[in-house]
Amino acid sequence: MDLSQAVQDLFNDIRDVAQIIAPIVAVIGFVCLGIMYMGSSLPIISDWKRDNPKAASQVVIGLLFVVFASSVTALITFS
Repeated sequence: MDLSQAVQDLFNDIRDVAQIIAPIVAVIGFVCLGIMYMGSSLPIISDWKRDNPKAASQVVIGLLFVVFASSVTALITFS
């Protein structure tokens, strides 16, 4: 196996792992974001949201990054 084939295999493996992990992370993120919004009436969550006012926007930015990264890995093809 030459170096170019090894590098190609490495990137294919990374792409495959990213395509498996990205949707799982996105689902977990959307569920947690829903819990943050819908659970605001619970004292624990409302106190946490008050202490972390940027948390929801950071979760949304993270989810956008995950969706973008999974889209890019889906578009990358090595021949």
